[in-house]
This record gives sequence, structure tokens and C-alpha cells, in this order.
Amino acid sequence: TVFKNTDTLKVVPELKHTLAAGSGKYEYTWVAVAKENKTGNEFEYEIGKEKNLNYFIDLPLGKYAVYLNVLDQETEVTWRQHFDMEVIIQTTEGWLVLCDEKGEVRLDMISKYGNQELMIRNLLDDYALPNKKGPKSIVLNITGSGDKIILMTETGACYLDPESLAWEEAFDLKYDMGKIPGVFVPTAMICLDPMYGSGTYPCSVLLTTTEVYCKTSGRIIYELPRNNVAGEEKTFKVAPFIITSADGVWGYYEPPVILYDTDNRRFVQLGLAWNETSCRIPPVANEVFPMVTGKEFVYAANTRHDGNSSYVILRDDTGKLWLHGFGNLWYNSFSQLSNYYYRIDAPDIERAELFAVHMHYRYLFYVVDNMIYLYDMAYKEWRKLDILDGDGEKIDLSGEEITFIKFNWFQYGEYGRLGLDMEYRLIIGSDKGGENGGMIRIVDIPERMNGKVTLYKEYSGFAKPVDIVYRERY
Repeated sequence: TVFKNTDTLKVVPELKHTLAAGSGKYEYTWVAVAKENKTGNEFEYEIGKEKNLNYFIDLPLGKYAVYLNVLDQETEVTWRQHFDMEVIIQTTEGWLVLCDEKGEVRLDMISKYGNQELMIRNLLDDYALPNKKGPKSIVLNITGSGDKIILMTETGACYLDPESLAWEEAFDLKYDMGKIPGVFVPTAMICLDPMYGSGTYPCSVLLTTTEVYCKTSGRIIYELPRNNVAGEEKTFKVAPFIITSADGVWGYYEPPVILYDTDNRRFVQLGLAWNETSCRIPPVANEVFPMVTGKEFVYAANTRHDGNSSYVILRDDTGKLWLHGFGNLWYNSFSQLSNYYYRIDAPDIERAELFAVHMHYRYLFYVVDNMIYLYDMAYKEWRKLDILDGDGEKIDLSGEEITFIKFNWFQYGEYGRLGLDMEYRLIIGSDKGGENGGMIRIVDIPERMNGKVTLYKEYSGFAKPVDIVYRERY
């Protein structure tokens, strides 16, 4: 692995002259051949003509096979050997940490290359982002036509360059709209069936504070809003979450999209065909709970349970929290999970504002009074989460404010560079206050309910952490 515009590739080959019968006059050619990300006919680059290679890396980003061709000028016999190389930049892969610094966006990165890590601070310092106030989330969408990194704030959203993380005016998300609405504050976005879609399936779904949009495969703009039900006069607002399959990039079963209508307090299903223009209240076989719930939206998560399952927490008029489970999220249909519809009975959970659901275990995590609780959704048991450091001592979070908890969804799944191991780890953002008091902790969650919870890694020096996402690679 080498860094573009930073590293110099130096190779001193040891040649065993099986060509000794020749003249001893050799011609050397070093060639880098792209394995992926080929642009037009540009996939082979000559990088040297001397025996010893000394090349300042200036190749396009990507993976290469680097060949040394040795031509005996008398016999015209060529000897060839190669090695693999990847050209990256410091922002190629790693954790993107979105922070709130005095009410405005700050983006740091824990860059990863091989087994090494590098901390990069204030990636957006040199850019005059128009929507810097109130950072909310950082989103990665991996698509067959190119990856998208989206920064969302309380006042708007924009793309960042998927390689350098740079920003420019044309990256404002509003320019993806067929017609820019008067109020445009995106809250959630997801790419559906990005590589193996049917061609009529939407490429992505975008939610804002006021509307629901789809961008159909092959289209470059988001079409007319779809936050309405056929036959009803009024439109409605939806919760900032898209309930769908967590299959990821390699999934090809066209998943449904379920949204929560916060005005009418009901689940609706988004019409996904190219000629559909609205949502509907779908009929449910073997109904477990009514789609019109009358409850307030609190939290939702997509997981890999049983292939893919999603969980939604709603609050009733008495303030109690209810779990609603969806499964079999494929072929634009779903089922309701009878074992995961009930009132949640756990300590002070009604006061919780931060939640996370494990991607693989049926564990719900929530925070009350700066204490993390673990709730087993299958057996309805709970425990307080004590995190142990490398010496087996309990980590004291009493002097910090927990700002988020989450599990990172790795869209490449087991085919990504990190595999699925990191999906099993809970990520905790917290803030000690003051300048750069932000902390990120990644902890190992055991499969057994009463197992030890141990610290995997810890990072410091951030502003107040708001969100984190892993910029993954295949």
C-alpha cells in the first residue's frame, strides 16, 4: 500500500540471469496495470525505464499489478515478474467522525491503512460550507455507479468527494432535486439494491423534514414527492428513518421501504415502481399489530437478524414504549414478527433518548442518566453495561456525557476488508467537555447476556461526537 503524491516506490530487483546466453544488453520497462476503476482505455501506466525503479506515486487511486519486463535485445526474449500494489490517499479508508464544535460541523477521520492508523483533524476547515450549523449525521451509500458520502445538518445536506472528502458548491444535495423546494432539510437517505437491481427499482430514497423522494435507476434527479396516500388529500411528514433490508451491496432481493407517518401515526409502504407516485397502507397477512398504531415514533434499526429484520420503538399515550418487529424484508414485501411486538419493561427506558440494536444479536441498548443498559429482546432480560479496560478495571463514564451509541452497518458485509467482525462491536461517543474533550470507544459485546464487555479501542481529542461511519472498501 502506497500513498498518492506522498510516497516514492523504490524497487531494486535481483535478477537471476537465465538469459545468460544472450548479449547481456537488456531493456527494462516497469508498467502498472489497473485491476479496477479503469477509466476508458487508461489502465496501463509506464512508470519506469531503468533497472532500479524510483517512482514518485502519481497514479489514479486503486489496485494495480506492477510488472517488470526485461527484454534481451539480442534474443528478443522477455522475462516478466510482477507484484501487487494499492494506491491510496490518507482518506481512502477509516472512521469518519462527525463532531459538533461550538454548534457547527467538524469532521475528523481515523484513517486506516493496513494495520496502521492515522488521526486526521478538521477535514472541512478550508471549506465554506453553507450548512455548517447543527451537525446531525454522516451517511455512506455504496452504489454500483460510485460511492456517496453525505453530510446532514439541521439546515441542509451535501455530498463530499468520495476519495478526498473535499467539498464544492455543486455538491449541495439540493442540486439533485428536479425542483428545489422552499424548505429542504434532508434527514435520511439510502441506496436500494445498488448493484443487482431490476432496472425499474429506485436507486435511492431521500427523506426530508417535509417530503419523501425517490431517484429511479438511470435518473439523475429526485422526482416529485411521494409522501401521500392515494385517495387522501393531505400529505404527511415521516420519521427520519428508512425501514428496509440490511442485506447491503451484495443483496439482490428487492427490499420494501416502510416509513412512519408521524402526522397520522401509522406505518406506510413506499411505492417503488417507476410509475408509482405515492405510499400506501399495505394489507398484512397474519397481522400482529395494526399498521395504524396511534403511537409516537421513538427509534428504529435495520439488522441482519434471520437474514434481515427491523425493529421500531413507539411511545403510547401513557408514555410506555412498544417494540414492533418486521421480518422477511424482500421482494417488496414483509411480515410482522409476533415475538417482537410487546411493551418493553426495562428500567427507566421511557426516559431514554439514545438507542442502538445489535446487528446480529437480539440486544437493545439504551442510555439513561449516562448509564448504558442492555435489554435482551428475545428473553426480555436486562443488565447494566459495565465496560472493562485492558486491565479488567471498570471504565468510569461519570465525568462524560454519552452523545451517541450505535452499531456500524458494513455494506460490503463479509466481502469487505474488515469482514463482519466490527459489526459485533458497540460504538460509544462521549464528551468530557472543554476543547477537544470528545471520545470514541469501541467495545466488544459478548454473545452471552452475562458475558464480559471489554474495550476494543479508544480514541480521544475530538469535539463533541455526533455520529460515526466507517468509510469501507472492498
